Amino acid sequence: MTVFPFQFGEVTGLYHRVMKARSHGPDVDPPERKDVVTISSEGKRQRVIDETKTAVLARIKSGG
Repeated sequence: MTVFPFQFGEVTGLYHRVMKARSHGPDVDPPERKDVVTISSEGKRQRVIDETKTAVLARIKSGG
């Protein structure tokens, strides 16, 4: 971000106002978020195919 000399006073004033407002606010921890992953049906199908392919190749390599 570029701050020109004539904007410097406004930027520092805004910074001080924001920092002052933050320091007076209550210290509230944000709620913990849970990671949610959804796998599409196509992704599930591809995973099953890959696992099957790996199992078949392992069986072939082991000789039976």
